[in-house]
Order: sequence, then structure tokens, then C-alpha cells
Amino acid sequence: MKSFLRTFGIALFLVGALLAVGKQWQIPVLSSEAVADTKKQDARIAELEQQLSEANAQVAELQQTVAHAELEEEQEVVTTEPAENGDAVSEIDDNVVSGVVYIYEGVSIYDIGKQVEDAGILANGRELELFLSKREYSRSIQKGHFELNSSMTLEQMARILTGKKVQ
Repeated sequence: MKSFLRTFGIALFLVGALLAVGKQWQIPVLSSEAVADTKKQDARIAELEQQLSEANAQVAELQQTVAHAELEEEQEVVTTEPAENGDAVSEIDDNVVSGVVYIYEGVSIYDIGKQVEDAGILANGRELELFLSKREYSRSIQKGHFELNSSMTLEQMARILTGKKVQ
């Protein structure tokens, strides 16, 4: 009986010590309410994941619609309009994109390529970045703002950004 009481006393002491440490470190003790809250949170997470998947499906559908509209727009490139003298004049839409690139002190050629890509002038700004990394261009990039467009070649863009004469 003596060893039973001693074991029981040690067990009570350990439980009390664990509760005190848990309270000191603010460790929550799981109760039936905590378990119910966890189940509610899991249900809410599942509901939000469902809403997210539906929203992603809508975004994909809208992107397809926009891509389809852009494709139709590109197909309508040639239009005819009557001129003043009655002759038909053809106009071709080049889809030339122009934008301004801002270069300030400390800007990297990566940032320049990123600006050109973000403006839609080039599909891949890395091309301009690699072109500007050539020795004759990388050391002479000028500060300022420069008007570039998608009809320019990489060399023309580089010459504009370095202040060299454009051929």
C-alpha cells in the first residue's frame, strides 16, 4: 500500500507540474470545445478551398475568352476604307507597342529588361538584358527616360539606351 500511495503521489505531482508548465507556456489543453472548433475550422477550410477552385476555373475561362478575342482581333488586321477620291486604301495594323523605360542611377540591366517586358515591348526582356550585357553597351547606358517600341530591333533599343546614334 505504501508503494501505491507513493506512485499515486508522484503521478499527481507530475500532472500538476505539467499543467503548471503548460499554463506558463500557454499550451492549450484540448477540450471537447477545442475539438469541435477544430472540426469547424476544417469544414471552413474545405469550403474556402472549394471556392478557390471555382474562382480558378472562372479565371481560366476568362483567360480563354480574352485569348480568343485577341485572336479575332489579330485576324481583323486588314481593313479597307474609301478615300476621298473613291479609291480603296488598305490599312495594316502592326500591333506596335510602345512604352517608356526609366533608367536611374544604380538600375541593373535586369531591371531594364524587366521594364521592357512589363511594358509589352518585348515578350522576353531577357533578350534585351543579354544584348545590353555586351561590353560596348553595358558601360555606356545613360540615365533618363527613353521611348521604345516593339518595331525596333534589339540593337536599335540598345543604341537609344546608350545615347549612340541610331542607324
